[in-house]
Amino acid sequence: MRFSYHSLAIVSVLAGAGCEGPGATTGQASETGAATTTTTTSGTGETDETATTGETTTTGETTTSGESSGEAPTTTDTSTTTGGELDILEQLAAIDGMWVGELPTPIAGYRLFTMLYEQPADHDAEGGPIFNQRMTLLHRDVDAPMVIVTAGYNINTKSAALGEPATMVAANQLTVEHRFFDKSRPSMPDWTDLDIRQAATDHHRIAAALQPLYAGRWLATGASKGGLAALYFRRFFPADVDGTIAYVAPYSHGEYDARYEEFIATLGDEACRQALRDVQREVLLRRPAMLDRMAGQAATYELFGADEVLETAALDLPFAFWQYQTASLCASVPAPAASDDEVWAFLKKVSEPNSDADLLRVEPYYWQSATQLGGIFVDEAAVADLLLFPGFNTARSFIVPGPGKTPGPHDPAPAQDVADWLATEGERLLLIYGENDPWTAGAFELGDAADSYLFHAPGGNHGALIADLADADREQAVAAVEAWAGTGARSDGMLRPAPIRETLRQFGW
Repeated sequence: MRFSYHSLAIVSVLAGAGCEGPGATTGQASETGAATTTTTTSGTGETDETATTGETTTTGETTTSGESSGEAPTTTDTSTTTGGELDILEQLAAIDGMWVGELPTPIAGYRLFTMLYEQPADHDAEGGPIFNQRMTLLHRDVDAPMVIVTAGYNINTKSAALGEPATMVAANQLTVEHRFFDKSRPSMPDWTDLDIRQAATDHHRIAAALQPLYAGRWLATGASKGGLAALYFRRFFPADVDGTIAYVAPYSHGEYDARYEEFIATLGDEACRQALRDVQREVLLRRPAMLDRMAGQAATYELFGADEVLETAALDLPFAFWQYQTASLCASVPAPAASDDEVWAFLKKVSEPNSDADLLRVEPYYWQSATQLGGIFVDEAAVADLLLFPGFNTARSFIVPGPGKTPGPHDPAPAQDVADWLATEGERLLLIYGENDPWTAGAFELGDAADSYLFHAPGGNHGALIADLADADREQAVAAVEAWAGTGARSDGMLRPAPIRETLRQFGW
């Protein structure tokens, strides 16, 4: 099942040390099947980590350990850090329902805080279950703009990297883990609380809590599923931010949207498309050899079965290829005469079978896809005769059975409502898509939205950035972000006649 894997998917070598690019063979996670356990960072500045337990955070004065979903850690020392005017750490910690710790950061001029904020599981049920939503804050100055990154998945609470919008305008950056991912969930979750409006209300409450401290302009941003979260936040609380930058955010027309497969059929030349169909078949024709190699990985495939996961990876392969690779890799697609090792290496690079840990980590996405977000119609025609589990590759198949975890019928109305609102009442929206990213088939339509822009990065994939746009489009996008933020502190370099990614490196990406 292809999953919208936020910054794990939308990685950029510009975003921080140790991050892998879209074509990397390691440290990459795929919206189509190649999730990994490494930390990666997106153009928005989101970072992701695998679930951890018993983590310890140390600040200048406080030490905490053992975060849990329903109980916030407590500090051991609440003494002031200044002796006079309250330090920003103290001001943050004074917010009702907030816990804050400070971590070292290599980003000059910034301080890094890791935070928990108490949220209702159901914003409509007073006195009901609560959870602690995990966040990181890169603080520069209370008078600087604030960029809130609405992560679509889990985040790394031990480090952070500035994303493209925050870098452009020298902003503070607040990154918020999505509800029900990793530790940001109640101890006994009611999965019906995992919906578009509840998540938007999380972001609204966080903004309301922090805006008295950060009274400057606010921008919201996110990538892929995180981009959707930023748009949903804007729809329900349009006055909370001054502009929204959504990267590669797809709006699916229902639970099984055929537009994505139709779009893939137009990408590359026919020789490349045929080569991808051929290697799909080779993966399944060599099932025993592929299963042997899966068994040799430091992973388990017991939740749904190794055969099922392998078939999913094979079916996802063409989609994953265009999502993260470029046409330059067409020449490297293994031919039918290739060895088993060559076929496995290509599958692992492009559409690696998901382990149990990978699937559990993104299980909340599958719930959302099945119930509200929608997804992709999977064309099985090229390998139908080789499938043992036809029709298995759907979001519903990857929801682990349990109490309260049987999703009802897909409801397209909430996502349609957002799309309609954006196209009629939206304003100050910037949508960035990659020209060759299959998810671009689900691009939102801006319609009559005011002061809003939609751009495609030429030849771009699911890692598309403002930096990748054609010159004229990039100038417009940069001008819009600067205007919404009220500053252009670091954007000049994006417009100079130099390789744009190299230019951005000097800003610490």
